[in-house]
Amino acid sequence: MQERAAGRRVTVRELGHISFFVRDLDATRRFYRDALGLTETGTGKQGRIVFFSAGRHHHDVSCELMRAEGPGPQPHGVPGFYHAAFDVGVSLDDLAAARAWVERHGLTPFGETSNSFCVRDPDGHTIELYVEERGA
Repeated sequence: MQERAAGRRVTVRELGHISFFVRDLDATRRFYRDALGLTETGTGKQGRIVFFSAGRHHHDVSCELMRAEGPGPQPHGVPGFYHAAFDVGVSLDDLAAARAWVERHGLTPFGETSNSFCVRDPDGHTIELYVEERGA
């Protein structure tokens, strides 16, 4: 059995979660929980990590307090993290509602396409909100 397993290739089924180091857990909660509507599902490491879920997994996003100062967000185009994307519905009306909601929470959309836009979290990470129109 081990020989058969050793020859089998890896098949990724889905992204499990994404993790960020952040400067301020309260600001992070306001963004991911209050502005994006993810559910806070718990904490870890004596409160240094907070977990957020879109509803299917225990957490889709984990945010841990930074352990060291860093350079902050890097210029667009250099190697490194680019963005995380969240599906927010199935129609352009759903996208418009998401845009209005994040604007009411003080966020400024940018990078708009016909079915998406982006916002920045408190640490400058780009978060894309999109819809995949079904049956169009």
